Amino acid sequence: MALAAAAGGCLFLAPPPEFRPGAFAEHTVLLMIEGTPGLAFEGSYGTPAKSTSARGTIPAQFILKTRVAVVATFSKSVAEGELVVRVLVDNQEVMQRSTTQPYGTIIVSKVF
Repeated sequence: MALAAAAGGCLFLAPPPEFRPGAFAEHTVLLMIEGTPGLAFEGSYGTPAKSTSARGTIPAQFILKTRVAVVATFSKSVAEGELVVRVLVDNQEVMQRSTTQPYGTIIVSKVF
């Protein structure tokens, strides 16, 4: 994204900021899938550039490392029960979402 400014009737563009490799810290993200024990779920998790399919039963955990963002989607495979998704970044809980809707879906994202 470039910044534009008017100066004496002239329009000029400021150069974009320089990003150095390693300038952003790597974060460890833990996705904790909780709720009704034994409840079947499916979904995916990862970064905006790459995601991994996930399938299992509660409880479950998924770990990834990222410098940019985390995106995850989990759905109940059955009508009954509760699905809870907790997002921990570097051991600190930053988000929790839940659903009891039949075949409910939870979408979480966190940008760093």
